[in-house]
Amino acid sequence: MNTNDGPQVLAFAVDAAEPTLIRKMIEQGEMPTLKSLLSEGRWTMVKSPADIGSGSVWPSFFTGEGPEVHGAYAEWCWEPEQMGIRRITGQQLTPFWKTLAENGTTVGVFDVPFMPRIGLSKGFEVSEWGPHDLVEGRVHAAPERVANIVSNQLAHPLSYDRLDVGGPDDYENLQRLMSASLDGIRMRGSLAKSLLTETRPHLSLIAFTEIHHAAHFLWHTVDPEHPVYGKEVFGNLRTIKPTLKDIYREVDRQMGTLIETFGKGATIMVFSLHGMQPCHGVPALLAPLLCEKGFARLADWKSQSWTERAIALMAAAKRRSPTALKKLYYKTMPTSTTQRLARPTMMPAYDWNHTRAFSLPSDQHGWIRINLRGRKAGGMVPVEEYEGLCRELEQLIRSLLRRMASPLREKSFERQSEARRRSRWGFRTW
Repeated sequence: MNTNDGPQVLAFAVDAAEPTLIRKMIEQGEMPTLKSLLSEGRWTMVKSPADIGSGSVWPSFFTGEGPEVHGAYAEWCWEPEQMGIRRITGQQLTPFWKTLAENGTTVGVFDVPFMPRIGLSKGFEVSEWGPHDLVEGRVHAAPERVANIVSNQLAHPLSYDRLDVGGPDDYENLQRLMSASLDGIRMRGSLAKSLLTETRPHLSLIAFTEIHHAAHFLWHTVDPEHPVYGKEVFGNLRTIKPTLKDIYREVDRQMGTLIETFGKGATIMVFSLHGMQPCHGVPALLAPLLCEKGFARLADWKSQSWTERAIALMAAAKRRSPTALKKLYYKTMPTSTTQRLARPTMMPAYDWNHTRAFSLPSDQHGWIRINLRGRKAGGMVPVEEYEGLCRELEQLIRSLLRRMASPLREKSFERQSEARRRSRWGFRTW
């Protein structure tokens, strides 16, 4: 059945756009496109699986399944058969638009994070043109005429220069990052216009990823009074131009242009699956804590294989490398290569016969994995002991105190980040 006879849908994913800031900017007249949509449409809130892990959000969106089904909860996921971690690619997942395309609907998908490539023969699919989350580090576009359009377009400034910011006082690179993000939004709007003109899909899904990337570095500019930003080093950052609000405004302008050109009579949707808030950083105390308290044990040199010893030496060399050398390494090596080399060094070598629980690497929450017998190749904890061990670990975490003897759990175990705010907005039909 061909469903192209129905009303068109033009959807915009505004990656990691914070709903409270969006609402405030709409009320202040700074986002006229969204204000116009909201005047005749609806603002709705949905629960996302971001509390499980930010990596679970987009796979849940495009598969329609929870992370307990699709298995993607972070950029790096546990692989029990190998007793190690693997990088999420999304390629093993099936997006909802695959069924639509097979039933005759023309679909266009542009830079949805972790999107699987299904080989569309009509419409367009473009991935990693200007992503926040690099998976393979190279652009994929289909079908052939779409690939030709993309190849003739200038590369997104963030795709060839990741702009490694050294800290809040790295003003030069922060300035470059914001300028590249602003230029990237304008280029994204132009490329999206070309793709829509050429293919005229029934369903179009266009992701603006620049907000996500820029907000990680300059969120203090919209929440300057937060205690996290009380240090003097953050003071001069308010002078960085363009600002994060400029990034939001430009996304609004580009959406307005695309809606005006292609959205008449279409259903327009704008949504964000992440948000953003101040944060203290990534929790890193769980791995040594679990070893100190006897829940985990590191493998000693004698018990390691030659492969494990080589990996340990490589990890030590990486930790001790000068910062300048590290920057050169990440700038010159392909992303796929750096990820492949990083994978075996991201976790310490454990003695699995004496490890009941261990910490997983995380970009957001502190995660503890139970070394369960029958579920893992090196599992040792019997199933009947699982609940008791979980309670034991919970008691340990709740007993931790700060220097001032206040409970550590109050703030230190709350990752004040994009996972804490989640929203979706649906707007009017034009």
